[in-house]
Amino acid sequence: MPIYIVQVTATEFTPPAPSREDTLREIAEGIAALASRRRCAAARRVHHSGISLGQLQILWILQEHGPLPVSRLADWLGIGAPNATGLLDRMEQRGLAERVRDAEDRRVVLARMTDGGRAAVAEHDGWRLELIEQLLEPLSAHQLRAVAAGVRRARREASEPPPPDLMADHRTTERASPGGVVPPRGAPAR
Repeated sequence: MPIYIVQVTATEFTPPAPSREDTLREIAEGIAALASRRRCAAARRVHHSGISLGQLQILWILQEHGPLPVSRLADWLGIGAPNATGLLDRMEQRGLAERVRDAEDRRVVLARMTDGGRAAVAEHDGWRLELIEQLLEPLSAHQLRAVAAGVRRARREASEPPPPDLMADHRTTERASPGGVVPPRGAPAR
C-alpha cells in the first residue's frame, strides 16, 4: 500500500480592514472612555477655579472669534440675550471680560476678553495639557509621533472653511458690523 505524504500549508487568515466609519467610531469611543475617567476631576478643577462652565465657554468663544456683539454671543451659546448679559455681568465683576461699544457703530455692545480672562483660559488649558499627557502616557514614542501627525493633518483640514451647506446653520462664524457681516477674525474683509 502506497504512503502518500500530504503537505498542508496553513495560510494566515487576515480579517478585512474595518471601514472608515468603524475606525472613526472606535477612535471616538476610545477617547470618550479615556476622557470619562478624568471628567469628574476636570469638573472639580473648573469649579474650584471659581469659573462656571458657561463662563469658560464664553471665554473660549471670545478667544477664538475676538470681540462679539452680546446678541451674537447669546446666539452662539443658544441662550437669550438677558442670560448672556447676566453671565457677562458676573464675568465683568471678576475681571474676565468686559463690554465695550463698537468703534464703528456706538449702538453695538461688544463682549471682549480681558487679560484676566486670557489668564483663566491659559490656566484651564494648562491642566488640559496635563490631562492629555496622562491619557497618552502609555503610548510609545513612535505611536505618539503617529498621533501627532494625525492631529496636525486634522488641524489643517479643520482650518479650511466648511462647505457652504454647513455655513447655513452656523451663523457664529460671522461677526456683526454696521454694514452687515464681517468675516471671521483673520479672514480678509470683503
